[in-house]
Amino acid sequence: PGFNHVSELGKSPGYILAFTYAGEPEPHFKFSCGRAEELLREYLPNKLANVTYEPTKCASLTIALSEEIRHLVKQVAPPWYKLLVNVTIGNKSKDETVDIAVTSQCLWDPHSSSQYVNETLFCVVLVHAVYFE
Repeated sequence: PGFNHVSELGKSPGYILAFTYAGEPEPHFKFSCGRAEELLREYLPNKLANVTYEPTKCASLTIALSEEIRHLVKQVAPPWYKLLVNVTIGNKSKDETVDIAVTSQCLWDPHSSSQYVNETLFCVVLVHAVYFE
């Protein structure tokens, strides 16, 4: 037995969400890009304000940030969405001019990126919420 209503999610741990074979979610169950962007605008400055760019440190930081962001956004994502999080951190040196373009060609919402810049680094986050039933 299953159920198709999100408000019942978590109330009955023995139940599994039933497949509806719909190609897209019902309008009131769509992913809110605006809410995810709000979370990232609050999260990134708090997490990166005092971080200085060090290549080895930032390599492991990107992994940690992507996991934390995925868990953060998952709290506001409706069921049946798979989240893909890509975090890019680079050097923003005062001595060197660094031009970088981070792009992603997708068939979903093009407004799904967030960025943060401090004195020594830049961070670009792409979050894609893919409806998957």
